[in-house]
Amino acid sequence: MTPSLATCAQFFRIGLEAGVCEPDVVRAWALSIIQNLDEPPGEIIEVSWNKPIPQLISDLNSVQGDANFEMAGRWLLYILLHEMSGEASLWQTITAAKQVATSAGRSAEWSELYYLFGAIEDELNLAEQGIYGTVAQCHIELKAILGSHSSPPPAAFLN
Repeated sequence: MTPSLATCAQFFRIGLEAGVCEPDVVRAWALSIIQNLDEPPGEIIEVSWNKPIPQLISDLNSVQGDANFEMAGRWLLYILLHEMSGEASLWQTITAAKQVATSAGRSAEWSELYYLFGAIEDELNLAEQGIYGTVAQCHIELKAILGSHSSPPPAAFLN
């Protein structure tokens, strides 16, 4: 099943807000849509223009259709999982994951997921202070949670 343009737009909007996506990638997506459609929606044309990020986010929000926010969120969590590397990015990954959970989820599952990311954030703080646990344990726990709540996005969205 091909995702709706609205779902894709929300993927990029949430991704921009969470720092997971880059504006140039969003614009490239819009240009690819324009090239593949005889009559592309005006909102997609707006997204393709080089504008400041706040305007780009607004343009993405104006894409018409039924957006599946949870699907977009699961795609972003997948990208976060696969971009996780050393300890330095652990804080960034947790912050981005919390943002995704806040923006993508409208259900109790996503609220719970937000709190799970918050708990890992607390554990990481304690681990770095030498009070409780280890950074490695936090890394493993975060990977497990991301893995169980993510799904691969369309191949075109992967770098």
